[in-house]
Amino acid sequence: MASPQVENGHIDIANTIADKFCSYRLSGQEWQIIWAVLRKTWGWLLDPNQKNGAKKKMDRISLSQFEEMTGIDRRKCHSILNKLAEKQVIKKTVTQKGDRIYITYGFQKNFDLWKVSPKKVTVTHIGDGVSPKEVTKVSPKKVNTKEKKETITKDKELYTSNFISFWESYPRKIGKGAAFKAYQNIKNPKPILQIILSSIEIQNKSDQWKTIEFIPHPATWLNQRRWEDEHVYKETAEQYAKRKGLL
Repeated sequence: MASPQVENGHIDIANTIADKFCSYRLSGQEWQIIWAVLRKTWGWLLDPNQKNGAKKKMDRISLSQFEEMTGIDRRKCHSILNKLAEKQVIKKTVTQKGDRIYITYGFQKNFDLWKVSPKKVTVTHIGDGVSPKEVTKVSPKKVNTKEKKETITKDKELYTSNFISFWESYPRKIGKGAAFKAYQNIKNPKPILQIILSSIEIQNKSDQWKTIEFIPHPATWLNQRRWEDEHVYKETAEQYAKRKGLL
């Protein structure tokens, strides 16, 4: 049976902040990320030997740590972190030292800066002798299956099947139009699709690609012919594909 004790570590949150937590609506995954940030900052002593000492305000938290704590894919974590930073619920600082980039996160306790929507409003209507009826404002309905099919069909009309395969495999989804233009303008010698996909598979396992900011835009990756890079064990994407029996 779980028996959590304050003595084993705790997070101090002012009641006014807790009240704001109650009154603002965020997604479940956004709350997971917020609590992960709080745990790594306000829940972490600067000096472990001082039980009542100061807590961290900011911390360098990797995407893999967010993934481990929340169970959310690290690329999704990156997207949620950016959204929360835009809403100013969390603070994000980017520092470059030489050729390295360090990102730190913290919680924004000044809730006047938060750009989030308040919780749903319930309106009570009282008619002639009729019991009050609650009417709750709801979010717009989800996209139905027909609309999803139309989107897929539209993609197939706009883009080639090979490009769609590339786009689905590439981890950073940004600048789709520019990426398609770059894909169409690949100069000779043009690689077969499997070479490109094998290269993405190799690079996706690298330490560099664990941080979304270090993954090139897809158009840049294509324009620079990055499938020709040598990867693990000085192996090209073509050699990798042959070793895997893909060619």
